[in-house]
Amino acid sequence: MGFETVYGVDFSGAREAGENIWVSELDVTDDNPTLVRCRPAVEALESHYSNTPTTNREATLDALVSFVESRASESVAGFDFPFSVPERVARGAFDAGTWEGVLDGVADCADADAYAEACAEWAREHTDGTYLKRETDAEWGAFSPYHFFVNAQAYHGMADVLAEIHDATTVVPFDERGSRPVVAEVYPAATLDVLGLYREGYKGNDPGEQRRRERNLAGLTERAALSVHPTVRERIVEDAEGDALDSLAAAAAAYRNVGEFDYGTSNVEGRIYV
Repeated sequence: MGFETVYGVDFSGAREAGENIWVSELDVTDDNPTLVRCRPAVEALESHYSNTPTTNREATLDALVSFVESRASESVAGFDFPFSVPERVARGAFDAGTWEGVLDGVADCADADAYAEACAEWAREHTDGTYLKRETDAEWGAFSPYHFFVNAQAYHGMADVLAEIHDATTVVPFDERGSRPVVAEVYPAATLDVLGLYREGYKGNDPGEQRRRERNLAGLTERAALSVHPTVRERIVEDAEGDALDSLAAAAAAYRNVGEFDYGTSNVEGRIYV
């Protein structure tokens, strides 16, 4: 497949983002990929923090940028945040006719709330709705990229991560393939769904939620033919927030799609790879 390592990043735009960001790492050099690590950001990105590892959003996202930029060209990273906005919103709210223009427009917003309001205000004034979706959001049951459930995730993902790593990576489907690590948008819930697993109901502390995490983990490893060390399995199941499992689903989605990446399209909206 031309790749040796696949990362799945369960992303967060919260103030203490490092509490929720997890990174899974798959070794895909053999026919059967192996989950070699599944760790929270403070562990996975430890050597990339400018100072002591912390859960602080700014420091963690800076470390994440450094981590991605330092990856080999034979690597892929799947991130679970929206990489763009609906084309009508891009052109209307940000005067952007390209994906790079969308990144510039989002980054120019003062914060996540300003980004969401700029998009929603334009939509309310010029369409019949407020939270418009990209075609790929509608296809996979995702929220609008500026819905209040995901606006912080989308804003910080685009403004603080994609805008920073763009020149050092190949972001699909927008960029031509080059000798740089590949970055793709994924959506763990949709990947779990298409694999016939639990899209919801696996996050929490009660026994039923834990059983669903166990079943999702078993299903992911079986249907993607993944090898997982028992201690890593235990850590994924014990993470009641489900962030560890989501990072694995993000990695599985990226791995499933390495042969399907479309490079160098003019599509402003982008695509979720499931």
